[in-house]
Amino acid sequence: MFGKIFKDVVLLFLIVVILTKCDRVVEATPGTIVVPSPGYETIQKAINAAHPGDVIRVSTGTYPENIFVNKSVSIIGEDPTNTVIHGDGKRNVVHVISPNVVISGFTIQNGTSKTPPYLSGILIFKCNFALIKNNLLRNNTYGLQLAQSNSSRILNNSIFNSYAGIYVHDSSSNNVFFENTIKDNFAGLLIQNSQANILYHNNFINNTNQWPYSLTVWDNEAEGNYWSDYEGLDANFDGIGDSKYLIVGDSYPLVGMFTNFTFYYDPQTYFLSTICNSTISNFKFNKTLGKISFDVLGPNGTIGFCRITTLKALIQGNYSVLVGDNAPAYFRNWTGSTYIYGYFIYPHTGIAQKVVVTLVLPKNPEPQSLVPTLLAMILVATSLTIIILIKRKRKVK
Repeated sequence: MFGKIFKDVVLLFLIVVILTKCDRVVEATPGTIVVPSPGYETIQKAINAAHPGDVIRVSTGTYPENIFVNKSVSIIGEDPTNTVIHGDGKRNVVHVISPNVVISGFTIQNGTSKTPPYLSGILIFKCNFALIKNNLLRNNTYGLQLAQSNSSRILNNSIFNSYAGIYVHDSSSNNVFFENTIKDNFAGLLIQNSQANILYHNNFINNTNQWPYSLTVWDNEAEGNYWSDYEGLDANFDGIGDSKYLIVGDSYPLVGMFTNFTFYYDPQTYFLSTICNSTISNFKFNKTLGKISFDVLGPNGTIGFCRITTLKALIQGNYSVLVGDNAPAYFRNWTGSTYIYGYFIYPHTGIAQKVVVTLVLPKNPEPQSLVPTLLAMILVATSLTIIILIKRKRKVK
């Protein structure tokens, strides 16, 4: 009798496991195409052969082509500085007409024209939900153009040496522009007949003009964008200007360039953002020592400042900051509801100085044990077995 019960328990346990697995939604795995590879010598050949949802991974090199993206695919370059799409100067370098397209990791150049229709490095035309990130757009008439396109995300791109770095028009709305650097263009930003676009934590540097003509949100309700010609003060040393940038109406202009670094501390992804008047480079995170470091560089004899921000959850206790092995000339920190901030001042020396932020890191979360789940499944199986046995006894009687 006991052996029969044990077999029933094991059988029901297996049934529960199988049903648990079968209850999961099974989705088709996206395919991956590598360029160049046999049959896919160009990016356009890979696009033509791809299915919606596929990923096209492009190795470093220069690709003299103009690509037409008419499928919902992700096109990922190996390295944005060494994976180059070089247009022919007669068409848009990257022309997107399908929703849910990802373009990331490229230098995109030579979409230039002197007469209409004016060309772009990337044109998003009559489609929504594009993700354009981590690209270098240079030497185009329009670096990035959105026409009749909504709800796209434009993140962490560098756009320079164009007539207009970003051109948004013809009812293109609800697009988000975040962490982009728009530099050395005739017009940094041109927005026409489009509303409810959101721009914050972008850097607008040495552009001749800023020409936004439509309703635009310039901040995240606390911080806006960096404008190289902003002349306001920051009397309370929080990295935010005390007055509006009147040319566009940015209420919370940044007084230094915005830079954001992400890093992994198992099992989470964290960030450290800076607002700084120094050139920032060489970011590193040492998990073992609990140290974040980066280099700051500025002209000798000038004063540098930096405001750092990260999540409160990353820091368990106080933290310290050193600049070139010395304490900053001035340091203050404060805490908000979600983030912790630090602001420090130091002299520039004309050579790179290493900033070291020493944290008290939280302990790594314990991996979730499967034991409670298995016990629950066994209890369910056992309960079902008991019910079956009771029913059998009733039938015997």
